[in-house]
Amino acid sequence: MYLSVEYSHCVGCSVTGWLVVRDPALPGWDVTYLYGDYCSGRVWGLRRSADGTWLNGLLFETGVSISSFGEGADGRIYLLDYAGTIYRLAAAG
Repeated sequence: MYLSVEYSHCVGCSVTGWLVVRDPALPGWDVTYLYGDYCSGRVWGLRRSADGTWLNGLLFETGVSISSFGEGADGRIYLLDYAGTIYRLAAAG
């Protein structure tokens, strides 16, 4: 299966990273594909709904230049800022 996701350059400039969330600390995002934008610092989530359609939406804004996402040995999700700072994603609350 091939899926194409895009957004306008008025929203961002460079799709950065793809990662499937399996982090037990982020249960609401389980099996969501995360991707971000280097210029805007926005992070979107893409997931398949129960009826098979794809849902895509803005999850949060970071204010940093996203250069990559990663998953630790413990399953936790990390975001890397171009300046070198590593952030662990955590549920709001």
